[in-house]
Amino acid sequence: PQPNMIKALKNIINKYYKINSSNKDIIFVNKETKVDKIFDSISKFSETSEVRYVGGVVRKIINNEKIDDIDLATNITPDEVCEVLRKNNISFYKSGMDHGTITAKLDDKNFEITTLRKDISTDGRHAKVQFTKDWLQDASRRDFTINAIYSDFNGKIYDPLNGSKDLKEGVVKFVGDPNLRINEDYLRILRYLRFFTQYSRLDHDYATLKAIRKNLDGLAKISKERMIDEFFKILSLKNLDNLFNNEDSCLILSAIFPQLKYYSRLKKQNVISKTILSKIDSVLI
Repeated sequence: PQPNMIKALKNIINKYYKINSSNKDIIFVNKETKVDKIFDSISKFSETSEVRYVGGVVRKIINNEKIDDIDLATNITPDEVCEVLRKNNISFYKSGMDHGTITAKLDDKNFEITTLRKDISTDGRHAKVQFTKDWLQDASRRDFTINAIYSDFNGKIYDPLNGSKDLKEGVVKFVGDPNLRINEDYLRILRYLRFFTQYSRLDHDYATLKAIRKNLDGLAKISKERMIDEFFKILSLKNLDNLFNNEDSCLILSAIFPQLKYYSRLKKQNVISKTILSKIDSVLI
């Protein structure tokens, strides 16, 4: 029985905790910023306090992309985060206290620190959350598996939903039931379109397309500002052509923005027009 127990333990460790082959990039981020001050301060708060990189920064490191912002997750409460930052002379502001987010500032660089949480109720735009110390609960409330990857300061990956595997295989999928995830925040339809265009190597999953079509009207609840912000993120993708090469993606986009009835013109971009589009004023677009 003992060898079997050891094997089972190894399987658990390999499933949830993986050493990132790109941990040299984590080390680079550590050196290029003063984020170590945040890690050190929170880690010393108590015997159980932890903080990890989460979401986009981990996804981009794994995928060798340029890192433009750094989000952190922690198992201590927002009030405790404020206490830690204050004691260690780290400037901060309460950017989203109700949702557990405190923004720390070091050398003009912002770091969003969010307490682990689970959703209690949602209305398609906002969620009422309850703070937790359970990393799996926090991962399970996120939108896509590729955004539910965590890393500690040394590059050790916590990946309970196998998001890194999906990322490497070009699979973009919602965490759990796509219909439930979309109902929690309808903007996730546009976010899905962006991540699919950027990362997917497969065609759309039927269940995902069905959930999107069913919930398109929910986007009417989303503010124009959030919609346009997400739209410009799509336009700024280096591989924007991928969107126009997929019929379902084009249908989704034109259903959301009927003004784009001539979207096919964007298929004909050359190097010059792509350069202009990347630099042009978003208001003019």
